[in-house]
Amino acid sequence: MTEDLSLAPFRIDARDDGAHELYLFDSDMEQVEDVFDDLGAESNGHGWESLAWWMTHTEMPDLADPIWFSSEGGTFVAGSADPAALRRLAERLHTAFHDRSLLAQLITQAESD
Repeated sequence: MTEDLSLAPFRIDARDDGAHELYLFDSDMEQVEDVFDDLGAESNGHGWESLAWWMTHTEMPDLADPIWFSSEGGTFVAGSADPAALRRLAERLHTAFHDRSLLAQLITQAESD
């Protein structure tokens, strides 16, 4: 398994079967959980999955089919056999993670749809 750390705190791992997975762990989610909490959104893996699902179905609909999700409470997980598709989602989530205003805006839009 090789790990791409360029999108920290998100991580993309290449699996042995050729698929790739994007992760965000609860210890990293804590850095922005107040943004989710202030908007009444889940600030755990399921909340990040909801946001990512909304992004792939509204902002990047070409990613809706190649990306799947399997998050748990403490871990956001998205996967794909298409590493370029997964990286596009990762870059968008990374940008939002590091821009609290953008993150709040996206959560608000996702929650209202």
